[in-house]
Amino acid sequence: MENSSSLFVDGDRASAGIETVWPSLEDWSTARAVHIDLLLMRRPRTNLLLMGKEGIVQSVLDMLLPNLYAPVTYWHPGERLMLPPASQFGTLILRDAGWLTPPDQCRLLEWLELSAGRTQVISTIPSPLLPRLQAGEFHDTLYYRLNTVCMDVTS
Repeated sequence: MENSSSLFVDGDRASAGIETVWPSLEDWSTARAVHIDLLLMRRPRTNLLLMGKEGIVQSVLDMLLPNLYAPVTYWHPGERLMLPPASQFGTLILRDAGWLTPPDQCRLLEWLELSAGRTQVISTIPSPLLPRLQAGEFHDTLYYRLNTVCMDVTS
């Protein structure tokens, strides 16, 4: 996998001692290649956590959109969390997932269990979520379910 030091799959980057920094916009092509490689490896609907500024994250989402599983459902902070049927295939995009309320975090975790990998979840966050996890503000199991593949696009 090209640029594997910039992407850590299936684990916590901090505990592995791996720093994930995308040094330039050209590295987004690597992100797309990794996403397509995961599809070709027939990995079950791999969840993706994008960390970075809104504009940069939106550019990465726009780049990935043609390769996402349809239908695509969006959630934005301040909206009620509407989850697709657990039996439906597709993609759920959670904008600024750190703003999920504790009840919504529990609902999402239950839904992830029921959906059994049929729906890929792409979450975005502007800054690391680990401090909120350590402070007890974010459900630990949900954090690790959403953080299957993490791309830090801060620059």
